[in-house]
Amino acid sequence: MKYSENMDVFLVKNNFSARPSTGRGLWVLFLLPISLIISLIRHPITVTPTYKLATLVSFTLLCNSLYIVIKCFKREKLKILNTYSTFIAISTGCLFHVCLHKGWTFSILSGVVPTLMYLKVFSFLLTNLKESFTLGEAGLISQGLTIFVYSTFINVFRFGSRTTVKSNMQISTLIIQVGLCGILTLALLLYKFSIKNVKYFYVTTTIVLTATIIVPLHAILKQSPVLWIFQQVFDDVVLLKLFLYWSTCIAVAILAVSNQIYYAQKASTSSRKVFHILAVLVYIPGLYFKCAFLYLSTGVVLGVFLALEILRLLSIPPLGQGLQDGFVVFKDEKDGGPLALTPIYLLAGVSLPIWLHPSPCDVTDSAQFYILPLLSGLASIGIGDTAASYVGSKFGRFKWKGSSRTFEGTLACFVGQLAFFYFLHYIGFIPNATSEYVIKIVASSVVSSLVEAKTTQIDNLVLPLIMYIILS
Repeated sequence: MKYSENMDVFLVKNNFSARPSTGRGLWVLFLLPISLIISLIRHPITVTPTYKLATLVSFTLLCNSLYIVIKCFKREKLKILNTYSTFIAISTGCLFHVCLHKGWTFSILSGVVPTLMYLKVFSFLLTNLKESFTLGEAGLISQGLTIFVYSTFINVFRFGSRTTVKSNMQISTLIIQVGLCGILTLALLLYKFSIKNVKYFYVTTTIVLTATIIVPLHAILKQSPVLWIFQQVFDDVVLLKLFLYWSTCIAVAILAVSNQIYYAQKASTSSRKVFHILAVLVYIPGLYFKCAFLYLSTGVVLGVFLALEILRLLSIPPLGQGLQDGFVVFKDEKDGGPLALTPIYLLAGVSLPIWLHPSPCDVTDSAQFYILPLLSGLASIGIGDTAASYVGSKFGRFKWKGSSRTFEGTLACFVGQLAFFYFLHYIGFIPNATSEYVIKIVASSVVSSLVEAKTTQIDNLVLPLIMYIILS
């Protein structure tokens, strides 16, 4: 009771509006930094200089998360600039100089700027996007955005000054980072100036995306990024077949949404899990045959989802109203605020392991060498969460105390994940099933199943990170 009171007072003092009828999820604040730190420790040989910088930034954010937790329990107002945040920024900034031998100016800025951005975005999400996030979810998204922007700045600077040949993964990363930054810049400007007029919207969109995406990418890559992507597809027979297969899966997803909208039927939890299964069907062949292009595709699709959400929020024709109709029928209890985050969370959940791993693709363009942690999102969300939902709703009789989840659903979640890993091993997708692997698989399946049963946070985000930490 004391804990709940502390959280409520903290929310009121800061004018924060968290997602109702859920826990505050302060533990979620530590998942992303720990994931990056674990990856650095487990894979020291494959990490790039940018990844090392991002990991130190994540440590800065972890320290700031402790600062947020302390403020929560002390029932105090969260100040972006004060003694504590300044000390964290400067002290963690020194690590860039000590650990990576960076200049003092760069090092201090690398501690100060992420600190200010993290706390600012965290406050913005809970103040302006009311009832959309818990404290933990707002922190996780703020951390991801801060690390992403920092990494983008470093990569753009390095690519702009580099004359050597760039690999497909490097080019893909640059396209994703610049593209998403352009869309986020557009969203910020539309929000800042309240642009809702259709004519002004399209004019602004054209100018902003040209200035922030098209021109910079052409200048850095010395070629069209769009043509480069299509060249990758049409110059490779295997990739072309895979692309057509993915297009079929997308068509099935669009057909399912259109059918639900046409009959104006509220989507059940089980019907929403169809998209989880489709994610598994899309990602598995991509990881096995064309890992680099799958990595690129996840970033492109995330950009498309963000753009569609902008159209929906502003009711911009011709897609705005149709997107809103889809949101109405597929909205669940965790879509509490104005944002339609469920599809974005699903995409992010299954893609997080690929984004977080320092070297997801090997020289043969497959993910088999580091496959186990990369399956975290697919196993926990695509299989485990889906099995728990279906079995729990159909056959569940015994519920966990204080929860709507059932023991039967939790058992199905655990068994489903084990069966998934065994099947992939049986067909040769997981070639080296050592005793260490087996222990990790069992442990991660147990923990993720129990968290799925008890948590009120967005499981599409937290389950992949938990499983990733254990499987790395």
